[in-house]
Amino acid sequence: MKTSLRLPALAILLLTSFALIAASSAPAAEKKEKTRKATGTYSTGEGKSGSVESTTTREKGKMTRETSATNQDGETTTSEAERSWDKNTGTGAAARTTTGPGGKTAKTTSTSKKNADGTVTTDGSRTGFNGKTSSFESTATKTENGRTSTGTITGPEGKTATTTGSVTHENGVTTKTQTLTGPNGKTSEREVSSKKNDDGTVTRTIESTGPDGKTSTRTETVKVETTP
Repeated sequence: MKTSLRLPALAILLLTSFALIAASSAPAAEKKEKTRKATGTYSTGEGKSGSVESTTTREKGKMTRETSATNQDGETTTSEAERSWDKNTGTGAAARTTTGPGGKTAKTTSTSKKNADGTVTTDGSRTGFNGKTSSFESTATKTENGRTSTGTITGPEGKTATTTGSVTHENGVTTKTQTLTGPNGKTSEREVSSKKNDDGTVTRTIESTGPDGKTSTRTETVKVETTP
């Protein structure tokens, strides 16, 4: 069985509001553009492996990112994402297009708004590789050491799933946890832990547990270079 390189739909939906609440609460960014490149490798608990690389460009109120992952069979998945935030109006937008090895695409778009109580609400939609569209909404809340979110996803047939998520920063480790409870009450969970190593590389450990209780792991080690 070949390892799927598709970026998980749940991660796309939840991280939109996570990223935008971070942008809305951060100090005003400099106008000077900065580019960060990351390259590395990954391995899975099933013995699969491959390479990953990304280029992220940030400027005031805007971020773009291009990512690609190639597995041990030479199959490549690419992703193009753009995120913007207007601090004056407290509104933002995000879009992502993912292209699989066969050329099929999945697209996610959303808009966000910062509320008077400091939370950020996000509404959007995702059209999958099969051409079917789901809608989602979420609310993200800043915490002392990160943020949390709750939301719902409505599938193409109108069935609804609920989501919860959190991001924490403790002892040099950033942990992102996302949980999805489907219409049948079964739960899936994905946890990503990231840590910067002494040699400057970053290691990410990804653990996913499906509704059947089976768990898979993936470890990535990347080198990051920033261009002023």
